[in-house]
Amino acid sequence: MNGALTAAAALSGAVFTGAACWALGILLLNQLEISLPGLERVPLAFVTGAAALHALIFGLMATHVGYRVVLIAVLAAVIPGGVISEYRARATVRNQIRRDRADLSPALFPRIAGGLIFAAYAVLYFVNAWAPEVSPDGSGYHLELVARYLRAHGFEAATTNMYAGLSEGVEMLFVPAFAIGKHSSAALVHFWFAAALALLIFAYGVRLGKERVGAVAALLVFLCPVVGIDGSSAYVDVATTAVAFAVFYWLEIWDQRRDPALLIPIGLLGGYCYAAKYTAAVMLLYAIVFIGWRARSLKPVLIVTACAAVMIVPWMVKDWVYLHDPIAPFGSSIFRNPNMFPILEEEWIRSMRDYGIQNLWTLPVEVTVRGVATQGLLGPVFWLAPLSLLAFRRREGRRVLIPGLLFLAIFPTNVGTRFLIPCLPFFSLGIAMFLDSVPVLLVLVVAFHAVASWPTVVNRWAPPMAWRIRSFPLRAALRKVPEERYERLTGPGFELARLIDQYVPPGEPVLTLSGIPSAYTSREVVVSFQSAYGMILKDIIETAWNPLWQPTRILDFRFEKHAVQQVRLLQTAKLDYPQDWGIVEVQFLDQGVERRRDPGWRVRAFPDPWNADEALDDSLLTRWRSWEPPWPGMYLEIEFGHEERIDEVKMRASQYALDSQVELQSWESGRWVRLGGAPKLTEVDSPDGLRRGVGRELSARGMHYLLVQDFDDEAKPIQADPESWGFAVVARGPGGTIYRMIP
Repeated sequence: MNGALTAAAALSGAVFTGAACWALGILLLNQLEISLPGLERVPLAFVTGAAALHALIFGLMATHVGYRVVLIAVLAAVIPGGVISEYRARATVRNQIRRDRADLSPALFPRIAGGLIFAAYAVLYFVNAWAPEVSPDGSGYHLELVARYLRAHGFEAATTNMYAGLSEGVEMLFVPAFAIGKHSSAALVHFWFAAALALLIFAYGVRLGKERVGAVAALLVFLCPVVGIDGSSAYVDVATTAVAFAVFYWLEIWDQRRDPALLIPIGLLGGYCYAAKYTAAVMLLYAIVFIGWRARSLKPVLIVTACAAVMIVPWMVKDWVYLHDPIAPFGSSIFRNPNMFPILEEEWIRSMRDYGIQNLWTLPVEVTVRGVATQGLLGPVFWLAPLSLLAFRRREGRRVLIPGLLFLAIFPTNVGTRFLIPCLPFFSLGIAMFLDSVPVLLVLVVAFHAVASWPTVVNRWAPPMAWRIRSFPLRAALRKVPEERYERLTGPGFELARLIDQYVPPGEPVLTLSGIPSAYTSREVVVSFQSAYGMILKDIIETAWNPLWQPTRILDFRFEKHAVQQVRLLQTAKLDYPQDWGIVEVQFLDQGVERRRDPGWRVRAFPDPWNADEALDDSLLTRWRSWEPPWPGMYLEIEFGHEERIDEVKMRASQYALDSQVELQSWESGRWVRLGGAPKLTEVDSPDGLRRGVGRELSARGMHYLLVQDFDDEAKPIQADPESWGFAVVARGPGGTIYRMIP
């Protein structure tokens, strides 16, 4: 496909998907006989229809009929229906719709100036969204999973990517767009949500009779640098914010009209909040409490809850079917499964809580004007955010600030700047309400924000590494600049992804120790820190070169010769993260002669029963691990199936398990009894030749290709002598090397 056709396809996919969202919303509103002023009707119909389209696409993917032609047919069927329905509705309700108009002084706040500012930034964001998609998560897991589902024509068990467990409500809208126009098309769909969010905020101000408050708040949000880059990428944060604000908006309309039909879009969008992003479910809780408080009745609460369940339950069922955890990737210590280890979940949660920032009191400065550690900038104007709290003095101020404070309350669970975006509409309205008594201040604040947030100005005051829009890539958007050249500006990862497609056979997965733009390769990319499988493979590589992982410790249990049928190694210590318990190998001896394992032996373990055999596989590269901090009661258990006479048990471990306290027990007379006393600890040298077995062990686990990037810790040891690891060089690219396991 040439450049012009690629650009046209990207735009077409986004336009058709956005039009389908609007059309479904119109069909729903007209079916419920909900009339709205035109200013509100378009964005509310779009966001409400997005929830409906997401459910429709989910159904197609769940039934494995997600073919490109089917997706296009669905869009083509929906759009005319919405257009016809809206034409008929307008003919009958035109006289019923009235727009509230605020008293606006054109001398202080000309509408044309606000419109021009909005238009300038809208064009900037649109062009960036239309350009090749190069955002970290957009080119990574968001679109990787979309592309994977499309190749399979439906959902599949993506057990090697923990992000597949997250609800993917916005990604379902990316599916038809991606099927038509690939990566940029999905980013453009997200841009529609950014525009809809701004229109909703403005319309809310009009509904209050405070047009300039709505206009200022809309611009404060829309011009925000992190909203610009997020909303023009294949992310989900701005879309989630639009959905959450739409719930708030529908609640305000319901509170005025008390029309039972309004409970349906409230419930659907409340459930869609969960489907878009787990944390946004607080908006559903807000809706339930608000309706219960205002209605003083259980019936409307039940209606909202039932509608929300239509959006929530399918995602929980999907996770249960494919990942055995209805709230995956969380809950791994409750819904134990072989795909997600508790320690992986714990590490992820801990990293989200601080992003490596030593002093969290610096967060206000970090999220507003630094934006390196927290990956995004709000802009200095949001130093005014505390002023919004002064709007609590008025009823409308309290109404907008309470949901904003709810979202702020969950911000500590992930301190990335993006996770403040759901707060912005509410606090921006609060700021504008407080400053509304001095209109000149509104003008100055917007003017300052508009200038300070323009990319060429941001480049002057923001650190170079802060995530933001940097340019106006019109030639790249029109594909007059080749996609490969534009992508190369962001790093070598895109070339490595295409290198994988070129040199790795179809159907073969690739292990990588660091993330790459995996949405740009059709091969399954297993990132070492995104799944239990990846962590096990990384553990094998780590053992070959990291002294802390190497099996240099032996716990030796000696006792009088004993006839045993079943023994276990019991953990008795309670240790804190990041420690876990690991057993490299267990040996059973009689007078120094090892009892070799026979097929009748059964190995069990808790809390990780799926990999228990790793402790008796005669390999010093593999181990059984608890994959969570040790606590009394963990065990590795061996049932021999017959009596074995032994007088010694050796447990081989690594320095990583230095603090583990282990007791040997035997099953006798229906209970576990201690066998022998405390073990003797012996330190030994690292075995020779560990590296030679790495390729063999990875191959045995179905991994035949490895991508090592030049910045990986393992890069130099492997590059120095790949054959000693059991690897052969397949291809070298800028910034990395692809290896194949030697048979």
